[in-house]
Amino acid sequence: MGVAIPIVLFLCLVGTILLVPRVEGRRAGHRCRSAAAELVASYGFNADPQAGPAVVPWSAPPFHYGRRARVLDTARGSFVGLPVTVFGYTCRENGTAHWYGVAVIRLSRRLAPIEVHHDPVFSSTRVNYVPAYPHRPTGEAVFDSAFRASTPDEVLARTLLTPAAARMLLAAPEPFDWRVADDILVVWRRDGWTSGAALVGCCLAAVHVLAPVLDLEPEAFSAPLQAEGLGSG
Repeated sequence: MGVAIPIVLFLCLVGTILLVPRVEGRRAGHRCRSAAAELVASYGFNADPQAGPAVVPWSAPPFHYGRRARVLDTARGSFVGLPVTVFGYTCRENGTAHWYGVAVIRLSRRLAPIEVHHDPVFSSTRVNYVPAYPHRPTGEAVFDSAFRASTPDEVLARTLLTPAAARMLLAAPEPFDWRVADDILVVWRRDGWTSGAALVGCCLAAVHVLAPVLDLEPEAFSAPLQAEGLGSG
């Protein structure tokens, strides 16, 4: 009996280690599907089941690692007049599926690179990512302790990465990560957003931060979060 108990506990531990990632993966996939369905049902988006890997804009995070990458549950529409493609992205690393909810937003002009990370960028002994640009603190202590903002452009940092912008990002429905390169803004959240409304709120927060250099009027962000207010795809 004394030997059986440790064996049973060990088997339970192994079972937990094997099963928990699978359960979390299913939950993350469900969140991505549900968010896309909500965009189609309530925000004027159109499902695009034929979309494939071409919607992934580059090989930077969160697309920089893993095998068997897949793009699922793609939907297209627009936020404040800017074209948007939303999809679930998954890959496998170390035998585990990793999920991300992703929104790719086409901006009205090209910008210098900007990165804002909340979650640690995935890394392992085989995968590593070091931000290429200088850290630009915003001056908002709560934000700077939880996020890392970076850009090579000092003028853009002074214009956009302000305390007011940091507070706007903190007020988003959920923490998220985003990056700008040229005329593309990518917004993502590990394991997906909890709802389509949360996805919309996070994307609008990121676009709002960029509004001073995109010639977007503040009134564009005050419309109700409905298809009529966001623009349909």
